[in-house]
Amino acid sequence: MVSQFKMKITIFIMNPDKNYERREVLTELLKQTPFQFQFMSINDDIDLAPGAISKSHDIKKTKDSLGRDFTRGELASTLNHLLCYRKFLESENDIAIILEDDADFIVDKFNYVVSLLINIINENKPYVYLLTPVISYLNNNSQRLSADYKVVEVVQSLDSSGYILTREAAEKMIIANSKAWFIADEWVKYRRHANINIFSVIPPIIIQNIGVFGSNLQNSRAKAVKSRTLKYILSRMGYKFVADAKKYLWLVPFKGYIRNKGV
Repeated sequence: MVSQFKMKITIFIMNPDKNYERREVLTELLKQTPFQFQFMSINDDIDLAPGAISKSHDIKKTKDSLGRDFTRGELASTLNHLLCYRKFLESENDIAIILEDDADFIVDKFNYVVSLLINIINENKPYVYLLTPVISYLNNNSQRLSADYKVVEVVQSLDSSGYILTREAAEKMIIANSKAWFIADEWVKYRRHANINIFSVIPPIIIQNIGVFGSNLQNSRAKAVKSRTLKYILSRMGYKFVADAKKYLWLVPFKGYIRNKGV
């Protein structure tokens, strides 16, 4: 069935062995899509050992950027996303769909919207298309996919449970985060440091199934944010001032800035 599309596509799902229940749920959904899919994960016992972490993760750069080091869950998630990008680039696929194992979707909507997106994606550009709810986006110059769906430019998002990316984007993202110094869902940093374009489907077609499984990151992140450094807090205040000035003086009046309530 994949031959109906003009590009080669595979779904890569990060799923450690311990989350076998999530794999079973997702497998039943993915069997109803026209795409090949592959589950994968780092080996926690090997890749999260102290010696391995020192090679794959820049702790100092993370603390300077985030105000603290990653939790174990955040590091595992980030390394898993990077693993998916590498597996994608090793394959012959033109674009990849990346899913976390807590992703949930309605199959018919997923198949429909992804098929529409495939028709407009320029595989030679460093593009990412988020399929999840985003915090804010620009409504001006949006691209209509259908009567019900459109593609917009993302301003802010902290959700990496489902997205599409091109090979150009994957290459740039691996280079920018080769030492895993920012979290996989920090899309603003990927845009800034990898020089990629990030778009989103409105309305979103993927949500996190946290009601059943709990979030991959939220629990550990909620505790960790309380330990941020003073240096980070001060730098964050400066960044927020500049970002707010840009938002109210440029994005809101001229770009159709939209803030999603409840995200």
